[in-house]
Amino acid sequence: MQKQLICETLMFHADRPDGDRPSIVRLGVDRANAARLIAKTSGPHSEFQLSEIHVLFAALVSAPVMMPSEEVFHERIGFFREQAIALAGGLMNAIGATSGGVGDSSGIA
Repeated sequence: MQKQLICETLMFHADRPDGDRPSIVRLGVDRANAARLIAKTSGPHSEFQLSEIHVLFAALVSAPVMMPSEEVFHERIGFFREQAIALAGGLMNAIGATSGGVGDSSGIA
C-alpha cells in the first residue's frame, strides 16, 4: 500500500504536462527522474539516497496541495490526502531515527 501511494503521487507529478521546470520546483527533479523513481519504488528491494527520499517526500506533500478537493485527490491517487501526509511524516520519522550525522546528505537510507 505504501509503495503504491508513493508511486501514484510520483506519477501525478511525472505525468503533468507543464514541463520540467515546474517539476524541478515541486520535487527537486525533472519528470524523467521522477519516472525513474517510480520504477525504483516499484521494485522488490529498494534502497534510496537521501536526495531520492526528498523527492518521495516532496511528491507526497505537494500532491494534496495541488488538487482542489479530497474527492479529486482520491479519484486520481486512489488514497486519501491524510494517508499521503501520514506517510510523508513516517518518512521523516524514519530518517530522523536512522540519521548518521549532521549534514550527511549523501548516505543511503
